[in-house]
Amino acid sequence: MVKKILVIDDESDSISFIGTILEDNGYDYISADNGVEGLELTRKEMPDLILLDLIMPEKSGITMFQELKRDPDLSHIPVVVVSGVSQVTGVDFKNFTSKLKAVGENGSDENTFAAPDGFVEKPIDPREMIEVINDILS
Repeated sequence: MVKKILVIDDESDSISFIGTILEDNGYDYISADNGVEGLELTRKEMPDLILLDLIMPEKSGITMFQELKRDPDLSHIPVVVVSGVSQVTGVDFKNFTSKLKAVGENGSDENTFAAPDGFVEKPIDPREMIEVINDILS
């Protein structure tokens, strides 16, 4: 069965580029251009994975991610952050999220932040993105 991936990004060029990569690698995709629409589509379509930009209008990717992880019907859906936030802030977000994930796996409590399942830096390296997705969905 073909896996369905929800791409949430406010840049239409990014959605088109990511969508082409996904289709070329055997995935179906649907898209939303903000967090509000993304949450609605997640509830309606129940994708196998979400690719989520962080900085968007209406509802940021961070807010949407938190809402997803608090919702018992949606919290099981893996989320990969796709963002240029590391370039903008100078923070190694991939390293930061892997540390958060390790804290969660080592006996987290309610005060521990959920970490995304993966991180892909913009500009996107198609091979890296597909490798991250394949690792999560395998």
